[in-house]
Amino acid sequence: MLVTIIVAALVAAAVARAQLVPPSSLARDPGARGGAAGAGDPLIGLTTGELAFFQAGQDQFTEVEGLSVGLGPRFNLDSCGGCHSQPAVGGTSPAVNPQVDVATKNGALNFVPSFVRRDGPIREARFRYRTDGGGLDGGVHDLFVISGRDDGDANARGCSIQQENFDALMFVPISNVRNIIFRIPTPVFGAGLIEEIPDAAIRANAKVNAAQKAALGIGGRPHVFNFNGNDGTVAR
Repeated sequence: MLVTIIVAALVAAAVARAQLVPPSSLARDPGARGGAAGAGDPLIGLTTGELAFFQAGQDQFTEVEGLSVGLGPRFNLDSCGGCHSQPAVGGTSPAVNPQVDVATKNGALNFVPSFVRRDGPIREARFRYRTDGGGLDGGVHDLFVISGRDDGDANARGCSIQQENFDALMFVPISNVRNIIFRIPTPVFGAGLIEEIPDAAIRANAKVNAAQKAALGIGGRPHVFNFNGNDGTVAR
């Protein structure tokens, strides 16, 4: 009986408090934004040459590559734009994951890893540890290979490269520590401007105004950077 009385009192207090909060001040999820995406277009004010450069880059970004133009031998998808397409070219995963179909496109002999789903996000697999027991890895391992694929103008029927068994490598043997972590496509809007910053400039900027940064609470590991697992450059 005492428990019932206490619970009833708490509920009554919560209801009373809620009634004191003006409806207009309650947080609300606005839902998906309507209208145009408002992203993916070139910057306003580009010169004719700069606009042509942007359009050429966008064409390259959305091109679907085949064997004859350099696809493989390992890959995650056959088009940059295929991974980065929502809400516009340069964005993130589309509603339907194209990795499921590209795995066996034109006869390719791949299996679809269990973590790749048609109604799920596009995924890259990054290995925390090397599979040969040699220590840390940190790199992205491409999901698919070109073996068995025949595009008509080029084929890889004689290619013997093997796809990694990602489901079997999900955990480190014996210790059972999770080895594979995932990344989904990050929108690249404006990333070209960031990529133009030289590594040397990033390193130099980290060293200047140390006292002012400390006073503002800006800190971290001194002069230690995260590095891109794909090419070894300073991560942006």
